[in-house]
Amino acid sequence: MMTNWLFAISALALGLALIALVAVVITSRRQAELIERQQQRLLMLTETASEVLSLREQFKQQPSEAPSKTDFAQQQVVAQLQQQVAQLNEEQQQLQQRLQEVAEQDPGSALYQRAAKLVASGASVEELMQECDLPQAEAELLTSLHKKGA
Repeated sequence: MMTNWLFAISALALGLALIALVAVVITSRRQAELIERQQQRLLMLTETASEVLSLREQFKQQPSEAPSKTDFAQQQVVAQLQQQVAQLNEEQQQLQQRLQEVAEQDPGSALYQRAAKLVASGASVEELMQECDLPQAEAELLTSLHKKGA
């Protein structure tokens, strides 16, 4: 009778641990996707800023002539481009800060991210247990999740 209770409690504890692990894996995947989207946005902003700076340099290198309507229009364009560059730089800083916050948000997820990379590279359950200091049940769960996702 007592053995049945112990078995039931052990099974319940294992089930809860597996549910928690799945939640951590899902959260880490979402955070990785968010980081990837933010990196793509940051790359796009950097490319745009480079283009704007290149145009600005081209305007500066043009020989100076008598002031005309064209010069005034170019000055307006340059001013707008400078404003856009300033906005892009500010947004880039905000994205970098947010990226850092997301990376620091869950330090425990780094362990599972490393374990997921090891599983993807073909690591065995024993290797996961040794490298990531995971219990056997969690290592087996990660391995089976990877097989289902592949």
